[in-house]
Amino acid sequence: METPPQTPDSAASSGDEPEALVIASGPRPTTPGEVAQVIERFLHETVPPIFELDPTMDVRGFDAARVTAHPLAGDLLGLDLDFSGLEVTLDPTVMDAPPTPEFPVFGTEVSRADAKVAEVRARALPIRIQDVEVDATVTATGVHVDWAEDELGQLALALKHGTSGGEAVTVFPVDDLSIDLSAQQQAVSDAVVKMVQESAESQGFKVSSMEIKLTQAGSRGAHVRVAGKVKRGLLGASLLFTTEAQLGDDLKLQLLKPTLTSHNPFIGLLLLAVRKQIREELKDPIDLRDLQLDPLKLVDAQFEVGEHLRVRLDYR
Repeated sequence: METPPQTPDSAASSGDEPEALVIASGPRPTTPGEVAQVIERFLHETVPPIFELDPTMDVRGFDAARVTAHPLAGDLLGLDLDFSGLEVTLDPTVMDAPPTPEFPVFGTEVSRADAKVAEVRARALPIRIQDVEVDATVTATGVHVDWAEDELGQLALALKHGTSGGEAVTVFPVDDLSIDLSAQQQAVSDAVVKMVQESAESQGFKVSSMEIKLTQAGSRGAHVRVAGKVKRGLLGASLLFTTEAQLGDDLKLQLLKPTLTSHNPFIGLLLLAVRKQIREELKDPIDLRDLQLDPLKLVDAQFEVGEHLRVRLDYR
C-alpha cells in the first residue's frame, strides 16, 4: 500500500548521508522473485564500477553474486545474498583515502511502500581477502526499509520515517546485526606478514622473516607470539614480542605482560631501557565497544584460536 512522501525533521536526519539508495529504474517489485532479481542486478551492474575507482583495493566477483528471497511469517520475506568467490586485495602502499561512492541522486518522491523485508543474510563461503579464504556470514534482523519511487521513474530502497518526541526521524534500517568470520590461522599469518613486509619496504625497512602465532588462553584469551628480523641499512636485529590478550565481560581487551626482546645485545640493551615505556603504552585496555555501528552497540564478542581463527561480533 502506497503512502504519501514524508520528509523527516532536518535535525533528525543523519547529516549528508542519503536516505534513499537508487538501485533500479521502473516499478517496484511485488513478488519475492522480483525483489531478488532487482537487487541482484544492482550488485552486478552498479557496484563493480564503484570499486574500480578505489585505488586502495581491488575487488572482483560482484558480478557472480546471487540473491534469493524466501517467505517468512505473514507477508514478510527474507533475503539471502551469496558472495562466495568474491576476491578483495588491499594495497598497503596506497595512503590516499578511498573516494566517496557516487550513486544516482534520488529525485522527488512520488510513492512509497513497505519493502516487507524482515531479515537479510549475506554469506561468502568463502570470500578471498589478501589470498586468505575467509568464511563470512553477516546477518541483519529486524530490517526496516521501504521501496520509494521518484518522478524520474527511479526505484530506491529508502529509510523508514517515524516520530520521536513529536519530531520526524529516520529509522535505522536494522535492529540486530551479527558478523561471523573464520579463516585458517596460518593463512591469516602469511597475509599479515606479507602486508607488513610491503609496508616496511616502502619506508626503507626490510623484514626478512616474520612469524605470528596465536594459541588459546582460556575461553576468551590468546597467547600472542611475534618473531621477526628487521634491517635498515647496516643495522639489523631479531625481535621477539610476546603478550597474553584477554577479553573481559565488559568487552575490554587487555594485553598482559607484554615483552619485546632481541638476540642483538646492543638492541637488547636499548629495549631494556624502554621496557617500562612499552608496558606503559600497552597498559590501557582496548575497548571493543568502540567498534560500534552507531546507533547499534556491540553487545558481545567471541573468538576462537586454533588451526582456524574465528571471530563473532553481535550488535544491537
